[in-house]
Amino acid sequence: MKDNSPFFGIPEENIEAAKQRSKASKQKLHADVPTRKQIATLPAAELKAALINWMEHSATEIIPSRAQIALVKEVLSERADAAQLGPIISMCTYYIEGA
Repeated sequence: MKDNSPFFGIPEENIEAAKQRSKASKQKLHADVPTRKQIATLPAAELKAALINWMEHSATEIIPSRAQIALVKEVLSERADAAQLGPIISMCTYYIEGA
């Protein structure tokens, strides 16, 4: 699956709807989708937090599909420090496999 959109195929309208839902929700929902650039450049700790928020704590409108997380893994594997990102890549694998 090749998708070059900055938000891994999530329409900006969905992101805006998620922001509105987040503001109106009593529980803390995240409304941010990391961009390809962020996935390619963020330090590991920030990257892990951003992915956990997106995969586990996001509003319904932006919950990533397994295919979208597979695209994230592709970007991660292209990083110069990919060897040091094993735990983050594993986290993505677990999400994809539904474990």
